[in-house]
Amino acid sequence: MRTTVAALAIVLLLFAPRIPSASAQKSEEGLLVAWEQAQKADPNTLKFERVKDHQYHFATKRFPFDGDLLVRNGVVEDFSAVNQDGISMGTVEVELQGLTDNFYWTYARSYTQWNTTNTLYWNPRTREWLTSEKYFQQVRARIPGLAVWPVLMGFASLGIFVLILFVLLFSLARYNRKLKVINQRSERTLQISERNGQIAERNAQILEQGLRLQEANAKVFQEMLAELKKMSAGS
Repeated sequence: MRTTVAALAIVLLLFAPRIPSASAQKSEEGLLVAWEQAQKADPNTLKFERVKDHQYHFATKRFPFDGDLLVRNGVVEDFSAVNQDGISMGTVEVELQGLTDNFYWTYARSYTQWNTTNTLYWNPRTREWLTSEKYFQQVRARIPGLAVWPVLMGFASLGIFVLILFVLLFSLARYNRKLKVINQRSERTLQISERNGQIAERNAQILEQGLRLQEANAKVFQEMLAELKKMSAGS
């Protein structure tokens, strides 16, 4: 009997390291255990005590709250099919009791920062849940060139700006050329109109002189008729 018990103890000792802890499981239960550990490890957490299942007494430095925290749901999203690293995301949906709508407006920034601690990332290589901070630290460590992206985006934005400026200047130059041609045509049309006006004015003067000459001729003709009548009457 003692030999059997000793053998079972040796087997348990041998296989104990291979038995995963609750937090080392990609499940809602593992997510909740890892989340509890993350909340306790958060340096801004003042108090995190379990009252009963899915209920905790919680206080934090981030914003004025000291009361009950209720876990409403745990969601594990598997992105391994579209993620080469097989990373999955887990979110613990919580509710802080007694808060008003005005609280979320007043402490929107600090509450949002704390709420990010309720999202963890499952790393299949190390088989553990990572906080958002640790996950993005690993991402930046794996991709050194990520720091270059803001610079590249800056050059890209500058290139787009230069392109837009070039298009605007080119369009403005074309518009100016067209406007110059239109002005030249307008000036030529105006000159032709002025010349036609001068010709019309000259023709009017010639017509007026012709009318005056006709009137003078008619007057002379009348005077001649009058003289002829006088001469006839004297005979």
